[in-house]
Amino acid sequence: MKLLLLILSLVCGVYSQITSDSNIVIKEGETIVLQVKMPNWKPKTMSYDPTRVDWNGVISGCRATCRYDRRLCNFYVRASAHDSLSISEGFGGADGSLFLTLDEINRQENAYDSWAFLLSKNVLALAKRYNTSVADVIAVCGAIATEYSGGPKIITLNEQDPFLVGRFDTVEPNPAKALPGSNIDMNSFVSFSNKWNLTVEELTALMGSHSLVDNRGCIRMNGTMCNPMLEPCTDLRMFRWSNQYFKDVCSPNIRINNPPVRSSMPLETLEFHRLQSMCRFTSPELRKRELDIFETEIVPLMGTVNNDALVIDVEFDMEDVSWFSKDLTSRQWWYTVHDAWMGRTCQGKVEQTESNIKISTAMKQFSTNSVEWDTVYVRAYKKMVATGAEWATPGGYKITGDECPSGYVPALKGLVLDCSLCDENARRAGTYNCPANCKCRTGMSNSVRFYE
Repeated sequence: MKLLLLILSLVCGVYSQITSDSNIVIKEGETIVLQVKMPNWKPKTMSYDPTRVDWNGVISGCRATCRYDRRLCNFYVRASAHDSLSISEGFGGADGSLFLTLDEINRQENAYDSWAFLLSKNVLALAKRYNTSVADVIAVCGAIATEYSGGPKIITLNEQDPFLVGRFDTVEPNPAKALPGSNIDMNSFVSFSNKWNLTVEELTALMGSHSLVDNRGCIRMNGTMCNPMLEPCTDLRMFRWSNQYFKDVCSPNIRINNPPVRSSMPLETLEFHRLQSMCRFTSPELRKRELDIFETEIVPLMGTVNNDALVIDVEFDMEDVSWFSKDLTSRQWWYTVHDAWMGRTCQGKVEQTESNIKISTAMKQFSTNSVEWDTVYVRAYKKMVATGAEWATPGGYKITGDECPSGYVPALKGLVLDCSLCDENARRAGTYNCPANCKCRTGMSNSVRFYE
């Protein structure tokens, strides 16, 4: 039906760029069938001692994953929310079930770009390597991914608000449709925050991670376009932590369309779309996979399939949200319908309830003060990844990120160093003094790229 409507729209001349000589292709949505393998080892569902884990080694694995592909960093930030906040009365939450059940991996919110499938390989590999729970890998790597992308340091020495590990896993799927939908209004947003012990300011701060949205494609931090055929393209906006989300959604001229309307954005070429797909990943392996999938989604409609052919993207042909610049030029909306509601709240264009006023105030503050946003985000993240957790150690096990029961050693063979003051005990005692070339015995070096 969508294809038929698109063809009819062409006949009716909806797209002013199209002439009788145009080459036109359609980009269909992803239809890949995933062959997901569950681990052949036993997750930490009943017996687990987090005090014996080399947490500094786990952290090194998280960083090695981000070095392998920057998109995996983004996926970890998303996974920490999806695993923790998929919860209903009595069960669900931060329990690793996102990657331990086929049900959750295949859910619509986890299927986009096969992100949960791709990340599951890494999560399970790290959990097995360091003998830790899957739930803890998600929570720890989500924190490290934030820091790696330029965000705040979440795992530190903080006795008043420590970072906790020791979550048990579950092999039962979390409740379906428990995550807030992408089109919820502000009443639902406020209800969700109240339900799970997050202030509206904290839940608003968590929304700022949408600055890592991947629809930005090849746009650098300075606004120019990167060419992945010629450059690494690791300095893109989609890979950099910033308060751009709040700046974007707090800007005026956002219109929520119900029902959706035909996209007002000009059509781009096949080569443009191909490059945008390449920019979504930074590793040669995952970039090749993305390109292979991209080519299967292209369907000829009119004329010749070449690099200059115009592309009608079925996924974005209709606009739920229209966004305009000050001179009313159409802009690409990067976010969801709910993000548009957040924007209207920031602008004072919704009912002025006490909660909405708090949200608006927080958004305006976060848009101009990234330090304040980071502070609230850290507090909110720690609360989020503890939501619904069942702890192997009562109340959770506090870590600083320096824990390495296997011991610290020189990173290079033959190097003689005193690595005795590298652990969490030295950190807490105020005597921490760790040479740069000391590492946790099981840790990965700073040059390692790790996937599975």
